[in-house]
Amino acid sequence: MNYTTYLFDFDYTLADSSRGIVTCFRIVLTRHGYTEVTDDDIKRTIGKTLEDSFSILTGITDATQLAGFKEEYRKEADTHMTVNTVLFLETKSVLVALKDSGARIGIISTKYRYRIKELLDQHFPANFMNIIVGGEDVKTAKPSPEGLLFALKQLHATKAETLYIGDSTVDAETAQAAGVAFAGVTHGVTTAKELGKYPHWKIMSTLNELLEDKEEKPSAYEIEKPVCPENTPPVPSREKKMISVWQTLLLLFLFWLAIEELDVIDSYLFPTLFMLALWGILQKRRILPDKARSFINPWYHPFKVRLRAFHIKLIRGKQTPPINNETNICLNCGTTYTGNYCNRCGQSRNTPRYRLSNALRNIAGGFFNIDNGFGRTLLELLYRPGYMIRDFIGGKRVEYFRPFQTLFILAALYIMTVQLVDPDALNRKEQSEQTEQEEIIAAQEELKKKMGNTVSKEKKEALAITIKSLDKSLDKIKQKNDSASATPTCPNGNDEDKLFDKFEKDTSEVGNKLERFLQESPFLLKVWNLLKSWGHGNKAFRIIATLPLFAIATQLAFRRRKYKLNYNTTEHIFIQAYIACQILLLSIVVLPFNGHAQVYDLYELPLWLIFVLFCWDYKQLYHCSWWKSFWRTILMLIYSLILLIASAAIVVALTVAIVYLLKFTL
Repeated sequence: MNYTTYLFDFDYTLADSSRGIVTCFRIVLTRHGYTEVTDDDIKRTIGKTLEDSFSILTGITDATQLAGFKEEYRKEADTHMTVNTVLFLETKSVLVALKDSGARIGIISTKYRYRIKELLDQHFPANFMNIIVGGEDVKTAKPSPEGLLFALKQLHATKAETLYIGDSTVDAETAQAAGVAFAGVTHGVTTAKELGKYPHWKIMSTLNELLEDKEEKPSAYEIEKPVCPENTPPVPSREKKMISVWQTLLLLFLFWLAIEELDVIDSYLFPTLFMLALWGILQKRRILPDKARSFINPWYHPFKVRLRAFHIKLIRGKQTPPINNETNICLNCGTTYTGNYCNRCGQSRNTPRYRLSNALRNIAGGFFNIDNGFGRTLLELLYRPGYMIRDFIGGKRVEYFRPFQTLFILAALYIMTVQLVDPDALNRKEQSEQTEQEEIIAAQEELKKKMGNTVSKEKKEALAITIKSLDKSLDKIKQKNDSASATPTCPNGNDEDKLFDKFEKDTSEVGNKLERFLQESPFLLKVWNLLKSWGHGNKAFRIIATLPLFAIATQLAFRRRKYKLNYNTTEHIFIQAYIACQILLLSIVVLPFNGHAQVYDLYELPLWLIFVLFCWDYKQLYHCSWWKSFWRTILMLIYSLILLIASAAIVVALTVAIVYLLKFTL
């Protein structure tokens, strides 16, 4: 018969929380002097209770001490656990497929239920799981069958129709004690041979094998009779239907419109619609027939495995190096110590002689006031920006350069790059001060000279017509300049005209008074001129001015509980600072390819590319899908526009208030 109830362990079965677990254990153990415990030793205890784990790692059996360790661990887990836990790549698709097939799914774990829900709520709708049994729901932990039997009772499921999936021998013992079928998955540190010594239905390398519609051969390591028959087929996978004819025609039609649009006008409406339609159809339908997929799978599977490994590497980032237990003498103070750093002066044990490579790094560090974390920060901003920002905000800050320092250095590098690529860019604004009016006058003079040197009557008439048209254009520009310099008039009210005239007069009067006041104090005048010129030409200053706007907009766009990571407004400003660094870094990269610089623009990148970067960063930062990140980014931009309008209104109101306040005080 088919299994209708699938109950899972959590750690190393559905999610990789080893990084968070090792971090929390390491903090507690180091605090109490247990520094020789390795990461592998800690990972071997995953699945056991915290008391048992600490007892195994420390050798302590006193219940009071173990309870103290447990309480310390819980406090550290509130900070480090969820942000360092990621679902395995196939977890979401397998659980959704089982759910769509009508099966009941649940989790039985020694981890606390609220902590499991905290992670699942970021990826699944509310109440997606039929049941979650955590460590606080049972009196005796696994391998006791209490939690498993409790779940069966609540779900009204029989043992024969239930499959329990886990990664450790503790999970296998739990299933055996409860009398239900067991399937092992080798995500963790337990090998297939170790799992195969227990009664099992299947030993899997990934959870995808739950959905394979084929019989499993007996395990070579099986030594006991399985609780359930080996060849009990699993629930069939949710097979996607082939793409329909109408969907194919829709894609071809949108693709044709996109090509035509790109040829005629510089717009991206139909290309965007085509990409969205293609993405939606790929999510719901499959493009390739079965024979093509069978032909591709043998060479595609290794690529998929490597892609999964790369994705996990992106999420984890750089691992903290293990503690070096060799004795070393500090070159700075002569202290003998063990570890990576001197415990007296803090100097690293890695202090090599100067060679060309590290000498250049040292010179660059002195010039830009940067350290070794600057290069790593730039590199990770290019390929794992959201995960890097998540690590930095979560407390992993030794490896990275601080965001505002990075921003100022990149702004300086940008100006240096502009000087090399487009030296005239900084003076282009002054060089372009020749107005259209002056160009028309110059053209008229040139045409008049040609007209004087031309003998042909027809050419003179043609030149005369051209000069008259230029005269009309010149008159229009003069009228436009006159209307711009004059106070705007309102056709329905002279009161508004008078109000504007009065405000302009008051502003001019206040400006003259301030100028006279500053001229009386040469020092204040120099400070004011310096601040004005610095603020006008400093790219980093202009970027920083936009950060609070985007920070508040992002906080509003991702305020829903499933996206909330307890980031406050200040942390959001730091997040936006790193995103600004990423965009500015890419602006520096593309500047030599553009051949010219837009110094007075905020960035060199087009708006659509900046939008894509925001989507990418938010996807990694909030662990959401591309689709959700796309719509949340649009929502963020809408909030930014609303805040910008509100800020402009406040600035205008403050300007009016300050003008009239200074009028009566100066």
